[in-house]
Amino acid sequence: MIQSVVFVLGAGASCPYGFPSGRELREQIINRHVTDCQSYLSATNRENPRIPEYLETARQFVDAFRRATTKSVDLFLARNPEFSKEGRRAIAFRILAAEHASSFREETKKKSEDWYTWLFEQMTDKLVKKGDYSRFSENDVAIITFNYDRSLEHFLYDSLSNSFKSIGPQKVMEQLNHVKICHVFSQVGPLEWQGQPNAIPYRVNVNEVGIDTLADNIRIAYDEGENPKLQEAHNLLSRANRVFFLGFGYADENLDTLGIPDVLAKVALVCGTARGFTEKEIGKVKSRLRAGSSDGDKQTVIIENSDCRALLREFL
Repeated sequence: MIQSVVFVLGAGASCPYGFPSGRELREQIINRHVTDCQSYLSATNRENPRIPEYLETARQFVDAFRRATTKSVDLFLARNPEFSKEGRRAIAFRILAAEHASSFREETKKKSEDWYTWLFEQMTDKLVKKGDYSRFSENDVAIITFNYDRSLEHFLYDSLSNSFKSIGPQKVMEQLNHVKICHVFSQVGPLEWQGQPNAIPYRVNVNEVGIDTLADNIRIAYDEGENPKLQEAHNLLSRANRVFFLGFGYADENLDTLGIPDVLAKVALVCGTARGFTEKEIGKVKSRLRAGSSDGDKQTVIIENSDCRALLREFL
């Protein structure tokens, strides 16, 4: 069982399962968005006379994004709000494509980095008998994610459902609802078991739900207006004893969004991955995350140049 932990996820946390990093998402959008649009429009709006206009908008967006040399599609859309709708479509196309290609457990694309399986094992290692499923909720775990994909919640539901085959989906849902999952910038849609309206199945065919439905669910990092998920994220962090940043890039705007470092003032242990970071860059991250020293609180900050699974095995 795991107690008093909040995981903060960036794009790198989903990479072992076939999802793109931030830079990979940029590359995919540039190389595939026009083709994504062509395939979608051909399947759903073949007779629409405005198809050439739609495709021209897609081409203009891709050309501008490519030539802008902007690493993040979110930042590009903030600078160019006239492309907001097209950019959200592009993100939705790529997330759905990654869901269809995603793989888990023995089929995980990077087996040595499969932290989903490792985490689930830690959360269920004391659940031996049939009735022990009800103790899953004893895990005090929360997840704050900056990702639009639903791979982790899909994996947890699928794993718990098949670990206790006879208990039924309602009891599985009740247990998983004790794991708070906060998508800071929303997602392509809630999963069916999450009991929310407008549920969208994992690996759904984009033609069945419509690309604009998916795009409308996406909120980018720089959107104006109130975001109720931010307060939820702040509350989760302020109550945690341990916080793990996994696959996170530590961009200032994302740390500011979470209220860091102030919100970490009472957190005893802060750990994070920094895959490919230099020692100097790791030092900057540690300084950015450190909190509580002014009032004498003891806090340990550990940032490692490692993958998510290796970090968790060492420090969770």
